[in-house]
Amino acid sequence: MVFDAETRALFQEEVQENLAELDGALLELEKAPDEAELVDRIFRAVHTLKGACDMFGLSPVVALAHNLESLFDQVRSGMRRVDKPLLDVAFAVKDRFALMLADGADAAAMEDPELSARLACLLEAAPAAEDPPAAAAPTPPDPPSTPVAGDGTVWHVRFAPSDPGHLTKSDPLALLDDVRALGPTTVRCDLSAVPELAELDPDTCYLRFEADCVMPPGSGGDNALRDVFLFLENPEDVVVEPEGGPEAVPAVPDATAAEAPAAAEAVPTPAPSPCREPQSTAAEAKRSAHAKKESMQSLRVDAAKLDDLVNLVGELVIAQARLTQLASGMGHPALTSVAEEIERLSNDLRDNTLGIRMLPIGTTFSRFRRLVRDLSAEMGKSIELVTEGGETELDKTVIEQLNDPLVHLLRNSIDHGIEPPADRLAAGKPETGSIVLAAEHAGGEVLLSITDDGRGMDPERIRAKAVEKGLVAPDVRLSESDIFNLIFLPGFSTAEKVTNVSGRGVGMDVVKRSMDSLRGKIEVHSELGRGTRIIIRLPLTLAIIDGLQIKAGDDQYIIPLSLVEECLELPREQVLAAGRGRSLQLRGELVPYIRLREAFDLRGTPPSIEQVVVTHFEGERTGIAVDEIMGQQQTVIKSLGGYIGTVSGISGATINGDGTMSLILDIPSLVASIKRMAAASRLPDNSSIRASAP
Repeated sequence: MVFDAETRALFQEEVQENLAELDGALLELEKAPDEAELVDRIFRAVHTLKGACDMFGLSPVVALAHNLESLFDQVRSGMRRVDKPLLDVAFAVKDRFALMLADGADAAAMEDPELSARLACLLEAAPAAEDPPAAAAPTPPDPPSTPVAGDGTVWHVRFAPSDPGHLTKSDPLALLDDVRALGPTTVRCDLSAVPELAELDPDTCYLRFEADCVMPPGSGGDNALRDVFLFLENPEDVVVEPEGGPEAVPAVPDATAAEAPAAAEAVPTPAPSPCREPQSTAAEAKRSAHAKKESMQSLRVDAAKLDDLVNLVGELVIAQARLTQLASGMGHPALTSVAEEIERLSNDLRDNTLGIRMLPIGTTFSRFRRLVRDLSAEMGKSIELVTEGGETELDKTVIEQLNDPLVHLLRNSIDHGIEPPADRLAAGKPETGSIVLAAEHAGGEVLLSITDDGRGMDPERIRAKAVEKGLVAPDVRLSESDIFNLIFLPGFSTAEKVTNVSGRGVGMDVVKRSMDSLRGKIEVHSELGRGTRIIIRLPLTLAIIDGLQIKAGDDQYIIPLSLVEECLELPREQVLAAGRGRSLQLRGELVPYIRLREAFDLRGTPPSIEQVVVTHFEGERTGIAVDEIMGQQQTVIKSLGGYIGTVSGISGATINGDGTMSLILDIPSLVASIKRMAAASRLPDNSSIRASAP
């Protein structure tokens, strides 16, 4: 059957989701091999992938997925332990899935016979999950004539597809093969509903199936059978019940202390499996997940449509600002009331629209665990990746552009940062190195940090390398921070030889350019022999923020409202008395400030009383002295464009309600300038200031 482009795009999206889920679950299972829930997650991901590929007729993928599913079914049923050979094959199969299911790839041409043979060998070996006891196990009694459902012995399945065109979506025989894989099965087919040839629709299934499946102990019973039919369009097309009907399930009384030995002697207890939770717990978890799914509704939306919606909301915000300004100027009470109502609705619409774009950054973190695992093994190092703050939310546009810079930073930590095991032991460190990838909110920003406990960076070596490559002049004086920033220059590398991981001086340059495009900042802190920490500061969103509109000279500016703490008056005489040492006393605390007129060299005479906007950033207060505070407004962030490029102290621009433009201040850059001023000038300690309402 030919599928349209939209259906194939949805298929590719589902494939990527399931491959990511499979990869993450395998990595977690490697750390917790006895966790039954992880095995179930892997089983579900593979089963979902198999069902989707079966619908698209990708039989090579279906066959490979079926074998991997069977392998983990052995784990789930307690027949096999989770070990390194199993995980290595599972990771290899996942990577092969990615190649076979790439958009436009020929799945059959991408088959790997060697991998299929490895998987088949593991399936045939099937080592027991528990070592056999030294003494011979007692012979179990003959099964009762009436099978007991509680033992999971015989289950009756009725399967009658009712949806039109069923054969274009699912193959009933493949589903019955999955049932047979669970245990000895007898299948009967009812042909009575098949119409005359002239009335027959070749895409519709008229057959009705009945199957009796003998389920071995610990195989999951009705839950395992229902998993086979999990993706049917009409779940009521399948009925699974114990032989003899639901009434055949006897109530199991609690055993008394006197009856317990006799019961244990009569019915041998199967060996417990470390990889399987009790059926009652699994059933409760399944019911809980089902209830949660029933209470949540989701809808897939094309990302381009969401971007268009955000752009429209931005234009609405600009129009609303214009309406508010007109209503304020006209002084018409009815118009003012309507403008206020539209402003409230616009705010709610903005918040909801931007909330849709916010995603937990953990979706990006999860993909890096596999990178660290494979690369550390390739380089003969033992490295553990620790992630923190995965629930921190960030704009989806920012998250999408984070992948490449974070990959480069992690590869750099693995190659240059973490030492080989022998060197770490000689330095008194644990053999296994650690890389911590963390995220947290800080005001209107998200802080990302990558911290390793490796060898750290030698600033003298970095400077010497930069001079050798002609990147800096030998007589230039640089602070330690400036020296560390040299690693972001194009072509800079301290590697002695070029490898497939690093050495060409390209990766860190990519990181810097990516951060500039995201309006982000990057800092490097390192201590020789102790490790390195790289901090990335990113805006929460690239679209719309709340801002405080200010004026200096003839120009208007925006300060992100999330950074504003309070507003104060600054009399002219205080400015003259302070000289070049700009500071003020605020409730016993000395707060440095910068005059925007001086920072941007604005002409004209300042007012007799200036206003100071006190900002709070990184635990420090900093004042911005301006001519006038004009009020709060929603700010639609616009880029300065490639022609203007990056301007120090400016992070973007916005359009005001009257059609004029305001520049958005980059507070961190201004704070850095204040620190340089403080270092060059001694701050006075007798300044005072009086507070006023903003």
